[in-house]
Amino acid sequence: MIDLTRTHHKGIAVADIDRAVADYGAALGLTFAPVRDFDPLPFWTPEDGLRDLRVRATYSLGGPIHIELVQGQGPFYDPASAETARHIGVWVDDLPTETARLIDLGWTVRAANAAPADGYGLIAYLASPDGALLVELISTALKPAIDEWLGE
Repeated sequence: MIDLTRTHHKGIAVADIDRAVADYGAALGLTFAPVRDFDPLPFWTPEDGLRDLRVRATYSLGGPIHIELVQGQGPFYDPASAETARHIGVWVDDLPTETARLIDLGWTVRAANAAPADGYGLIAYLASPDGALLVELISTALKPAIDEWLGE
């Protein structure tokens, strides 16, 4: 079951991450962790299957909920996309089980970092049945690496 008290971030796809860091930082009084490049980042979508993307990302420091800025390739990371440009990221202990539970409730997997046959990997994005909410399930296996990145 998703526990919203475990929400880690509000994610926003941006066209230019360096500009977004400056703009969001100035407007909201935020400081961001160093931008990291993930190249390649294994990324699965129902339309394209598994492929490698280049993604640049950062998180605001402090919390308890971070702002995640992501600049990536392809339609999933298009800032103009109403469906995928904004999401919430929530820690889950068992990503494959939680993904299956949401699918059973009518949610749709929009992307993940591994194919369904491989348990979706460490992150999976699911859209609500009405398409109004996109949730990124984040495996707690990633928590040590993200905490180190953010100095937490």
